Amino acid sequence: MNRNITLTVVSCLVLVALVFILTWYRLTGGFAKTMSAEELRDLGALVYEEPVQLRPFSLTDHTGADFSLQNLNGQWTLIFFGFTSCPDICPLTLTELNQFYRTLPEEFKDTKVVMVTVDPDRDTAEKLAAYMSSFHPDFIGVNGPYADIADLARQLFVAHSPPPSQAPADEHAGHNMASNPADYVIDHSGNVLIINPQGQYHGFFDAAIQDNELTLAYEAIRNAY
Repeated sequence: MNRNITLTVVSCLVLVALVFILTWYRLTGGFAKTMSAEELRDLGALVYEEPVQLRPFSLTDHTGADFSLQNLNGQWTLIFFGFTSCPDICPLTLTELNQFYRTLPEEFKDTKVVMVTVDPDRDTAEKLAAYMSSFHPDFIGVNGPYADIADLARQLFVAHSPPPSQAPADEHAGHNMASNPADYVIDHSGNVLIINPQGQYHGFFDAAIQDNELTLAYEAIRNAY
């Protein structure tokens, strides 16, 4: 009788330990390969059934080099639309991306992180370089003519308000103008866009995703590709 009780207790302990190990393994990314679309959505990620092929575009990175569709081929790229004077969502998102990027496994270190400015009037190459390096030296800032930025944003389904120089006079009120006309805020989407190695729009992470969730979802997406 005592032997049976002992075996039962041992079996229960083994079961509890197994559940604990499986839960830990799942939370730390061990099951990333088996994540379903629903599980990804629960984390704040969406992957398109058919990736969207992007049209060619021509912009410039913060070093002055060309940044085009060719720069998206051959590795994974995470793109965020923002601006250096952004008071909240941009620094918060880039901080999350920095934490995510620093803890990436070695096999995923080919990832590029890019912010395309929606404020080309104020965001010079020098300003973008200083801003992006304050989060991580590998992060890339991109600028260019507003029409080209707006076209890329449309391809990636990114909503944003134009800077005052591009808006009709009766729309300037929507920019939250301060006493100084140069102090304006641009409304924009906070999603982080996922570009696969074929230069296709693969999906996105929503603005509320945290760095640990971002890591889990990203590794699952990479493993399933």
